[in-house]
Amino acid sequence: MPASLKNASPGPAPIPVGRRIFHLIAASATTLLALVMPEHAYMLLVGSGALLGLVLDCARPRIGGLNRLFLGIFQPILKQSETTEITGATWFLVAAFFTFYFFGPQVAIPVLMFVAVGDPAAALVGARFPGPRLWNKSPAGAVAFVAVSLAAWAILSALGFGSWTWPVVIAAVVAATVELAPLPADDNLTVPLIAGAVMTLANALS
Repeated sequence: MPASLKNASPGPAPIPVGRRIFHLIAASATTLLALVMPEHAYMLLVGSGALLGLVLDCARPRIGGLNRLFLGIFQPILKQSETTEITGATWFLVAAFFTFYFFGPQVAIPVLMFVAVGDPAAALVGARFPGPRLWNKSPAGAVAFVAVSLAAWAILSALGFGSWTWPVVIAAVVAATVELAPLPADDNLTVPLIAGAVMTLANALS
């Protein structure tokens, strides 16, 4: 059996449900805001938020009082590494800005929504589903990622905020695969950028 696929692997330490709820609400709200704002205003907003987040995340480990205040508020929903490094929330804002910049709203909105709803679904299902692990993650979590992502997009499409196309399905599968893979960068950044690039290519070929 490949080293990456083992029945006995305990997987990564469980992440608090509160973090997943925060991710779902904050990332979904950030994405859905693009439906009611002009594109340039939205990019200015998320770009400013991303810049502020990067400055704060880089400064707080060097300023003890600032980091203590930050951790006093947010530590219950942070990964251990985020206590001294850039947070997933900041990376999501960076990704939101660049997916809109490079791919436009027709691609950015679905792939950001996939991260917003698919990532917590994958984590919650994967942590509770028995069976083999792939890179310390459950393949069942990847299936949940795709299913929940497409369900969310189906709802938005039914409400008139998007269309149901094969590139959307391909992007959801790619997003789940990137989330599952052991890439060194934060998946809040890699998932929307890679899935967005693939969806853009699929749109061009369809």
